[in-house]
Formats: sequence, structure tokens, C-alpha cells
Amino acid sequence: MSNSFTSTPTLVDPGRVTAGQTIRTTEVSRLGDLENYCFAVGGTHNVISQVFDDSCFIQDSTSFVTMCEWTIPLISREHDTLIINVSGFCPTAANATAQFTLTMDDSTTYSTTISITDQSRYSSAFNQGTISVTGSHSGDTAVLTMELKAPSGQEATVLGVQASWQALTSPLSTGELQINNRSFVPQGASRLGADLPLSARFGVETLANINTLRTRGRVLFNWSGVEGASSSLAITSAGAPPRGIGRGDLPTFYSPAAIFGGTVENSLSVRVCVNVKNLGSGDSFSFIVMGNTLSLSANGWTKFEIDLLQDELPLSDQFGLSMYRAGVDERTANVSGLASPSYPPSTSGYVAGLAIIGV
Repeated sequence: MSNSFTSTPTLVDPGRVTAGQTIRTTEVSRLGDLENYCFAVGGTHNVISQVFDDSCFIQDSTSFVTMCEWTIPLISREHDTLIINVSGFCPTAANATAQFTLTMDDSTTYSTTISITDQSRYSSAFNQGTISVTGSHSGDTAVLTMELKAPSGQEATVLGVQASWQALTSPLSTGELQINNRSFVPQGASRLGADLPLSARFGVETLANINTLRTRGRVLFNWSGVEGASSSLAITSAGAPPRGIGRGDLPTFYSPAAIFGGTVENSLSVRVCVNVKNLGSGDSFSFIVMGNTLSLSANGWTKFEIDLLQDELPLSDQFGLSMYRAGVDERTANVSGLASPSYPPSTSGYVAGLAIIGV
């Protein structure tokens, strides 16, 4: 009873699974195949996709400097390889180096280093590295930290960072698999394709598997400021990337995102992770995301579960999906908690990272 699947799977004919139709092994085996495929491949889209303006994400230090942090979802305990792509350059044959560290909820860390080989802007290709998670961890998110260093006398420039979990290959492992501490039972392809009595267990497991898959985290918006940039270039923007969300970002700091039907009805939630830096002892401020007011009173990452309080975007009609503005609300009340010339990150608390994770 191999827990195999085809890529891409042949979908079930909806006309054959309506009331009154004979249940054929064809539909049952296709449905089991689709369940396995969804577990293996679903959720392996981008968890990070961020680009940076020219000449701002620069580092001339010969020692590693921590520059970015993102919170990303863990899509299952089986998906243990994070693929990271870096676009950047350093004008010398002595490659610059980026180091990525994945920190789990229990403080266990995994890391990889990536050499930046391009010597000019967009010269050839992305440089790629992978992080392998070898232990078992119960959390549903982790923090990915990026450090950068340059060769002596040179400057390294980063133009973009992308990351995604590697899809699993067929067949799936045997036994119950885990997503967010909920069980997924792989389906045996040979058993479902055989002309044998269909047990009620298949229906029960299929419904449970669908509900488990619906809890898998899906990134709606993910952004990190850039810390510790350093450059000797004689231009204003060099080494001056945004460290935090600023007041001028409000009109554009969002992504149109689909939030699927049944999210509220099935008690599923949208999670917001906020990274605060430089907040003084006893200080706090409010931050409005998707109609929800979040109270921030501590440095580091804070997680919230929010309600869907927004109206759908007009884009919903074009896409045939419930589309929402996933990001920072453009409200006057948000001004006091965001960076500005009067409240610079050097002297005031600021939002250095924001992740919005739906299902």
C-alpha cells in the first residue's frame, strides 16, 4: 500500500461524485492521490520574496552583520528542507558571503552559508543554499535571520531574497504525518485502486485530512527592514535602506491576498507576527493591521491572531475569490507607531518586521 502520488494529479470528475452515482475505484483512487499530492506539494510556494532598491542593502564589514529577520510558517514536520535564493553581487573574485539561520520556537537553530558569485548587478543567476531541519519541533513558525559579510576592501550588495520549502517526493512516509500538531493519514494508492469493498475509514480519513490541510500556514505578506548597512559610496542612498515601517509606507504597504471561504466558519485564523526594535522600558504603541489594533510593548517578535474585520476588495469580483488588503492599514491612528523624521529608529521604537500568515 504505497503512499504514492502523481505530479500533477488527475483530478476527480465532479460529475461522478454526486448523489446517486455509483462509487467507482477511479474516483476513489484519484481522490487519495490528490490528498497525498496536496500534503507533499501544497504550501511550497514562497514564504519570503523581497527585493531591495539599488545601492541600499550594502555591507562592507569583513565580519558577519545581522541585517534581516523574517517569520515563516512551518508547513509540516515532513517538510524539512528550506531552499533560499539570493540575488546580489560583489565587484571582486573574492566572493561575499550570506549566512542564514533558522531559529525554531524551542530555540534550536539550523544554518547555511551562501557565496554571492556575481561581480556585477544581475550578472548571471541567483545563488542558492538549503537549510535542513533534522529534529522534531512542535511550533508552527520559525524565524529566519540573514547575515552578510564582504571581502576585505570590497562591498557586497543584495538585491533580493527568496525562500520556499522543498516539496516532498513520492511516496509519502508511512504512518500519521503532522501539520500544526494535527494528523494527516496518507492514502495507499494500490488499496484504493483495487476493486474491493470501500470501508467507511476512507471517508473519515479524507474529511480529517482536508481539515488538517486547511490549517497549513500560507504567507500573505512578509517584510523585513535592513539593519546595520554600511557603505563608503558617495551617494545619498548607499547604505541607507529602511530599517522600519515608515509613515510614508502606509498607502502601499500591503498585498492583495485571497482568504478562502470557510476560514471563519472553521475557526481558522489569520496570524500577524510583528518584530519590534529599540522600544524603551515601559514604552508601548498600537499598530493597526487588517482592521485589528495590536498592542506592542516588548522588543522582538510578538504573535497575534486577528479577526477578519475588513471589507473585501473590488478585486474579488475579478478573481472570483474573497480578496483582502493584507498589510498595514492606512489610518491616522497608525502614524504614532511608525518611523518618521521626528521619531527615527535610532531613538524610538519601530516595527522592523511584519509577517501576515493566513491558511
